[in-house]
Amino acid sequence: MAAVAAVAVATLPMATGFAFGSEDTVLDDVDGELLAASGIESPVAVPGSEILEPVIQLDDEAATIAEEAVEAEAPVTEVAAIDDTVDADLICLVKIVRHEAANQSMTGQLAVAQLVMNRVESPRFPNSICAVAHQRGQFFNTNAYNPSRNDQRWENAMEVALDARNGISDPVVGEAVFYHAAYVTPRFHRSRPRVTQIEDHIFYR
Repeated sequence: MAAVAAVAVATLPMATGFAFGSEDTVLDDVDGELLAASGIESPVAVPGSEILEPVIQLDDEAATIAEEAVEAEAPVTEVAAIDDTVDADLICLVKIVRHEAANQSMTGQLAVAQLVMNRVESPRFPNSICAVAHQRGQFFNTNAYNPSRNDQRWENAMEVALDARNGISDPVVGEAVFYHAAYVTPRFHRSRPRVTQIEDHIFYR
């Protein structure tokens, strides 16, 4: 009888909260009821196999609470919405980039587009892209400039214009609001603080 009791104790895994210091005979049925009352399934010992670990069953409400806790801990990353509206101002900016910097790299084109946006945000200049473009003695009349809209140059200019208008890329010309081609030396810019030169253009504040 003692040998049978020893086998019964050996096949029952340890469960937190249950002590096995007593010499009394362990009854499988009683232990099974206690484990079930605690939400733990009794493992079934199969000869020649490993004893399974007890599995704690969560009801639907507990599972939902656990999932919500995990979601609450996850960091929330806010992504700014991109304004890709093709309106008159965007077309004005695309035309400026296309006309002034189509022969430059994407960085060179972005520099011109960002300068235009710097002017829009400055109280010294008009507060819209088209008004900046058409300011007397500055850029040009975009209404009279109609390049092809089906080539790579237009596509690149559109990409750059959207980038600059939405402030996606880091500034490449700082707060510059004036520029000129590197092969000329206009007298007007001599007294202005120089910001940088990007390829064929020199930028000033």
